[in-house]
Amino acid sequence: MSKTTFVNGTTVTADFLNAINNPTFDGQDLDGHNPKITNDDLSNTAGQIKPEWTTFRDALKVSASSGLSATYTGGAATLPNGAIATITPGTISLTDNATNYIYVNSSGSVVASTSTPLLGISLAKIVTVSGAISGSVVDLRPRFMVSPRQEAVRSFGGSGGEGDYTLSGTATFDQGEYYFQNFTIQAGATLTISGGAHIYVARNATIAGTINVNTPISGGAGFSTSVAGNIGGLSGAGPGGGSGSGTGQAYNYVLTRHGSGGGSGFCSCNASSSGSVAGGGKGGGGLTIEAGGAILVTGAINAKGGNGTSGSIITGTGYSTGGGGGSGGLVLLKSLTSITISATANIDVRGGNGGDGAGISSRGGGAGGGGQVVLISPSNNTSGSTILLSAGADGTDTGTAVGGGAGGGFGGAGGQKGGASASSGQLILRNFIPVG
Repeated sequence: MSKTTFVNGTTVTADFLNAINNPTFDGQDLDGHNPKITNDDLSNTAGQIKPEWTTFRDALKVSASSGLSATYTGGAATLPNGAIATITPGTISLTDNATNYIYVNSSGSVVASTSTPLLGISLAKIVTVSGAISGSVVDLRPRFMVSPRQEAVRSFGGSGGEGDYTLSGTATFDQGEYYFQNFTIQAGATLTISGGAHIYVARNATIAGTINVNTPISGGAGFSTSVAGNIGGLSGAGPGGGSGSGTGQAYNYVLTRHGSGGGSGFCSCNASSSGSVAGGGKGGGGLTIEAGGAILVTGAINAKGGNGTSGSIITGTGYSTGGGGGSGGLVLLKSLTSITISATANIDVRGGNGGDGAGISSRGGGAGGGGQVVLISPSNNTSGSTILLSAGADGTDTGTAVGGGAGGGFGGAGGQKGGASASSGQLILRNFIPVG
């Protein structure tokens, strides 16, 4: 109702009394309506609405200062390891003529970067031009954040939905992908990887025992024969598969995460003899461990290539050359924090040996090339460790008339006896800054 103006004799109505008993603070000129409440009307006493809200609003707030600097208020942040970092107010320097991202890094420090942070709590974005801040500070502070690592874990380590995994005896992984919170192979334990595996670990991976990755990539087939004339020289499987006419080429692990098989040998018999085509060695398999936390290897990881088989003459005389060795496999370790391959650790991705020749003037098979060991994290430490990358050995000749199967390639090219030698594999170390 309209504001009542009282004069001598004005009647006090029920509507007026109801209005003043239910005050409204909206600034309208009506009965029961009062001026809007401002900060000056609120109490500054600790625990009251005004100081509680102001503290929440201004926590870790970034403001422009003079020149190429900005100030920030104090507050608290949850770090990746779960610790609560108390941050005191301070000033931070900015890069000129750039977009600066201000954030809390994984150590609990407020830092600035010209790259978008990948791990951290974003606070603000500031553009600088010619020695000064240009425009307003863009507030990027998240609210109600439980942990700054949630987005990163989706890429490194997965959800951990299968809980902790600890092996003290023996086991086989043959289901491809696994999602653990923590992954531990205790000393004396042995885990066999059948074919290949991608193990996602939300937290830490510790390998004190042994992981054996088998050789699932077929070599050129071997078989018995009594057919006259050269037969065999079948190619091994995989992008770097060896054959009877050429060595297996090296390739990058991104193409496929395993090695390649060696080529089969050749056999030539006459009407009164029989023998066998020697099979090529199998290519090494692949193991990927991807962790949101640290990876520590104090035990062994083996992903070797398989050996080619030796030729044989069963009856009579003839040629039977050796099969090529399979290439070594892949060990790929990725961590969002660190990878340590200790002085007691052993990682083996050597290529397989070529098989021996048999019968008349037959060459042995070529050696398989070495595999690949790839470590990707902000901090890689391999000091004192044993990482075996070498190619296998060529098979033994009985002569040089007929060539053997060629070795498979992966990290290094396969070899062919009497031709190109097999190459060692690759150790690839990549460091990145997880916060941009």
